[in-house]
Formats: sequence, structure tokens, C-alpha cells
Amino acid sequence: MISFPPQYDELATLPAMVATALGLALFWGVVLEIAKKRIRDALPATEWWGRALEPTKSMMKNFGYPSQPTDRFPKAITEGMARDFFAFLCGICSQHFVTAALMVPVLWIGWDESSDAVKSLFILGTLSDVGFDVYDAIQTSLRTFTNFGGPEAAIPIDTWVVVVAMHHTMAMSLCIPMNLSYPHRYEYHQTAVSLLMAASICYAAGCWKFTLNFEKRRDFILYKAVVVLQLVTILYTRLYLWFPTMLSFRAHLVEMNETTFLYGATFMLVIFTLFNLILVADAIKAAVKYLPKPFPKTKKERQESELMMRRASGIDAPGLGQAAELTKALFHRRKLKGAVHSVIAARRMTSSMSAKSGGKSD
Repeated sequence: MISFPPQYDELATLPAMVATALGLALFWGVVLEIAKKRIRDALPATEWWGRALEPTKSMMKNFGYPSQPTDRFPKAITEGMARDFFAFLCGICSQHFVTAALMVPVLWIGWDESSDAVKSLFILGTLSDVGFDVYDAIQTSLRTFTNFGGPEAAIPIDTWVVVVAMHHTMAMSLCIPMNLSYPHRYEYHQTAVSLLMAASICYAAGCWKFTLNFEKRRDFILYKAVVVLQLVTILYTRLYLWFPTMLSFRAHLVEMNETTFLYGATFMLVIFTLFNLILVADAIKAAVKYLPKPFPKTKKERQESELMMRRASGIDAPGLGQAAELTKALFHRRKLKGAVHSVIAARRMTSSMSAKSGGKSD
């Protein structure tokens, strides 16, 4: 029986972590579904939703939603679908921020100097991320492969491959083994906090950016400020922090001769590094594209600027947007089979990692 608030020793076992993650999956499922409905219903009453609609649809197209009607999407992307997507993005921002905040004390104080309560907060933060992934994997799968929620709740297979098969599967497979074997490693603390916090910042900034009125000079400048914020956030977390941290952790695995973890972690680190490099390129491309743009003076210039700035870019959905673009390319070139095999290989690696960690905890 786990007490409340939970003690570190009570959380530091495989059964306790699995039970806590499932409990948090239920918690986030209830909280986010309620929040999503309230935000979705409130959007039409806002003065800015009309401006945010097209950028939201643009981002949905990046995730595989069709621009034209199909059998699965007879009305392509409807306004209701866009509201649902935007509302869920807002929920993700909050969830990622809360989850990262639970881990900050350990990152700030250090594992050895932290109390049991602070260590428990870190473990709870990682399990909060796993819980969210479990909830989202279930609801995304239901909406992809069944008629759950009705026609407007449908999700493209491209999105499922990226969000569930690639992102959530890796996160769910890695967190608990890391908690069992390497909860004390600074690299783990820094990576978990930085990636979740960066995603929260970029998602939130992207959503807010969609609401701006480009006919106003102030909003035009604010848009550029958001692009700079996203660029700095991505360069700091995906380059400055990521590479030293990644190399340090891999060196530790080599030094400790942790062969199983080494092979699995190396594969995962290479995949995440590729995503990070694509994201950095996207951020630099967006900065080069938008920052030199002068404030439009004529009607034609305003129309051109609005058309360009209403398109969502990869930095508005860090990591997932880039993966979605790659997945779409694989679909169009009939190479999805190879991508699925890569995902299966990754799952096998992380399964062996989980088995080894489970053995250690026993």
C-alpha cells in the first residue's frame, strides 16, 4: 500500500511504478478530457479564434490530416475538429509544464542532496509523463482504428504512427527502466526536465502566436518575438544541453559495461538526435523566413504576410511535427513497412532493457 504523500522507498519498485503510472493515466484522462471540452466550447466566443483557425488547420495537415475530403474524413478538416485539436494542444502545454515542474527540485538540488520527498517528486514527474502517454495512446488508438467519438474525432494513421508507435512507445518503455536503474543520474534529470519544459514552451508559444492580428504593428512584432523565443528554447535544449548530456550518459554506460542498456540507449539517442537536428533546422529556417520580414504597408503585402505567417511550422509542435513529416514521406513512397520494422526493433530493445531493470529491482 502506497502512503500519501508517497515515500521514495515505496515508489522505487516496479509494481509501485506501474500502479502509479496507471493511476496517473486515469487522472490525466479525466482532467484533460474535461479541460479539452471546456476550452473547445469556449473558443467560438473569443475574438481571436477566427485568426487561429487556419494556422491550426495548417498544423493538423502537418500531422497527416487531409486538405481535401476523403472516405475517412468526408469533410476534410472541419472547424469543430480544429477546435478539438487546439484545445488538446492547450491541455498538453499544461500537462507537460506540471510534469516538468515536479522534476525541477531534483535537478536544482542534486540527487544525493535531495530529501526522500524531493526524490519522490521526480519519480512522480516521470510517471506522470508515462501516465499521460498511456492515456493518449489509448484514446489516439481508439480514434484511429474505430469510430470512437464519431466522425469528427477520427485521427489519421500518420498521426498514430508518430504519436503512439514512435513517441509514446519509446517514452513508456524508457522511463520506468531508467527509474529503476539510473534515477540518480544527472543526465536523466536534465533531459527529462529540459525536453518537457521546451515542449510546453513551444506548444504554448505556438498556440498564442496563432491568435495574433498581423494588421497591428504590435502583434507583428510580438510574432517575431515568439519566433525568437522558440528558436532560443530549441537551440538551448536540443543542442546546448542535449549533446553533452547524451554523450555523458553513453560514456557512463560504456564505463559500467552496461551492454543491454548501451545498445538500446544508443539506438534511441540516435533517433532523438536526428529529430533534434531536424527541429533545430526548422527553427533556424523559421527565424530566417520571418524575422527579416518588414511590417506590411500595402494591402497586397498584408495579404502575403498573413498567408505566410498563418502557416504552422515544425517549431510549434517540436519533435512530433518533424516526425509526422517524415512519416508522411514514408507513406507516400510506400516505405511504411520499413518504418514499422524500426519501431518494432526499438520496442524489442527497450523490452530487453525493461526485463533487465526488472531483474535488478527484484
